Amino acid sequence: MHNKKSSTLKRILSLLRDRKKTIVFLFILITLSQIASIAVPFVSKIIIDSLTEFIKNGGTLPLSTLAYCSAGILILTLISSALLSSYNFNLFQMVTKLEDKVRNQTLGKYLQLHSLFHHGVSSGQIIGRIDRGGTSVYIIVYEIIGQNFIPPIIIFIGAFAALLYSNIWIALAIVIPFPIYILATRNIANKIYLIEQKANDAFENISKEMYDVAGNVQTVKKFSQEEKETQDNRNSLLNARKIQYTAERLWSHIENIQAIISTTGRVAVLALSAWFVLQGTATIGQFVLYVTLQNMAYQPLSSLGSLFTRMRRNMTRVERLFAVLDEPLRVTDTPNAFNLPPLQKQIEFKDVSFSYRGDKEWALKDINVIIPAHTTCALVGRSGSGKTTFINLLLRSHDPQRGNILIDGFDISKVTKVSLREQIAVVPQEVDLFSRTVVQNIAYGRGNISKEKIENAAKTALAHDFILKLEQGYDTIVGERGVKLSGGERQRIGIARAVLRDPKILILDEATSHLDTESEQIITRATDALVKDRTSLIIAHRLSTVINADKILVFGGGKIEAMGTHVELLHSSSTYLRLYSLQFADENVEDNNEE
Repeated sequence: MHNKKSSTLKRILSLLRDRKKTIVFLFILITLSQIASIAVPFVSKIIIDSLTEFIKNGGTLPLSTLAYCSAGILILTLISSALLSSYNFNLFQMVTKLEDKVRNQTLGKYLQLHSLFHHGVSSGQIIGRIDRGGTSVYIIVYEIIGQNFIPPIIIFIGAFAALLYSNIWIALAIVIPFPIYILATRNIANKIYLIEQKANDAFENISKEMYDVAGNVQTVKKFSQEEKETQDNRNSLLNARKIQYTAERLWSHIENIQAIISTTGRVAVLALSAWFVLQGTATIGQFVLYVTLQNMAYQPLSSLGSLFTRMRRNMTRVERLFAVLDEPLRVTDTPNAFNLPPLQKQIEFKDVSFSYRGDKEWALKDINVIIPAHTTCALVGRSGSGKTTFINLLLRSHDPQRGNILIDGFDISKVTKVSLREQIAVVPQEVDLFSRTVVQNIAYGRGNISKEKIENAAKTALAHDFILKLEQGYDTIVGERGVKLSGGERQRIGIARAVLRDPKILILDEATSHLDTESEQIITRATDALVKDRTSLIIAHRLSTVINADKILVFGGGKIEAMGTHVELLHSSSTYLRLYSLQFADENVEDNNEE
């Protein structure tokens, strides 16, 4: 466990390699600041000894000495304060940049990770990891190391060195409590670390639950579950806090140990210093100097307990963030990857087999199919039969364990992912929209593009008219996941986005099955315009919409059971005939109900 923490800390600090000059500058600032602070008690000693001598022997009051020393204390204090302020500001700048860097890297890695990772970890958990992990990087480097460790350590070294120079016995009396305190603190801190791990798990799950509820707020309202969800959240928070309170109780033990050891050390130094004064081997000024330097040396002791605890607590959160950064990328460009030329001839799946679990439970097995360019190919079959997996392999969300996927003879595993996906547009069953303007959603992924082209794409998708009726037209913010738009409107925005992309390959996950008749007709017209003169793959949920497809692939149990035209499959595929008959019967029932 210690090695893991040590490696995590080294990794955090390694992110500052490109800031070596800044770190050296910061070290010089804080060292000079603390030296100025340590010099103040020595000047104070001169004042006290001068006054003591005057009180004891009389004579002339040493006003010049008092004036010079007082001015010296003021100057030293101002210098120390100015250097410390500069140190804190420059440290803050450096660490906030580090925090932003870590957050940005983690988000970037998350966006590149395979879909299985996204399915296994909720977006709420990831947001929690990035938020808490980034904050913890800031706390560790800025607050714990930058403010509560390095300055006190420099003070301790300086004060200890000054005491060694002044009185070796006082120096030894000050340093002896430290090893005892560190050992006691470390043992309890190990227990706190384990408890904090459980607390972090609990709070991560709470973030997940809250994000889930917030994303399904309308469902909560429809089922009148507001009170229950609120109570469940309250219970989860109570349970998480109970775990936290256990850690805090242990922390109070550390504080008690700290108080006992610190007080014992202070009493020992006071007694020893007083003894030296009584023996005549130390002046009153030296007595004050010893006590002041002891207080400076004990500064780290006052924060050491919280240092251990906070370090471990925040290190656990950073480890969770690093776990995302360390997640392997399953689909990457090869070193010699090249840009895929525009599709001209065909898409080919050649002996393709794929499993989400290595080589067990094949999701697709022995797939062989050729889809000519500029044709429409429909994918039909029951849920879980392999249709979506087929599409994901073409998009190269995964690489097959066996076989090859070729576009015009080029293996897509050997081309760049960007050049492959630039030729593909996807209109999913549920269109994902950002809480941005209509323009930004349509133009997503296209960079700087003219308003005219965006409007033309919207017109092709039959979305232009309803967009103009929105409160701010194309500049209307559609809300989270497009909540301000109807299902049909969101679908048309998705189609407009695909039109603007002008893809060689179009993938449609048919969405008309859950729309009203009018919206379905509009979407069908918009889709027909989009499909024209393109290589199109349609995941069909209603067979009546793909009767005119050039080729229909019938999926079942991870295999292509049959392929052909609608007429051919009615005669050659019992599976297709059964699916068609069932849907035809259902549609007749729906039509009769409407009548």
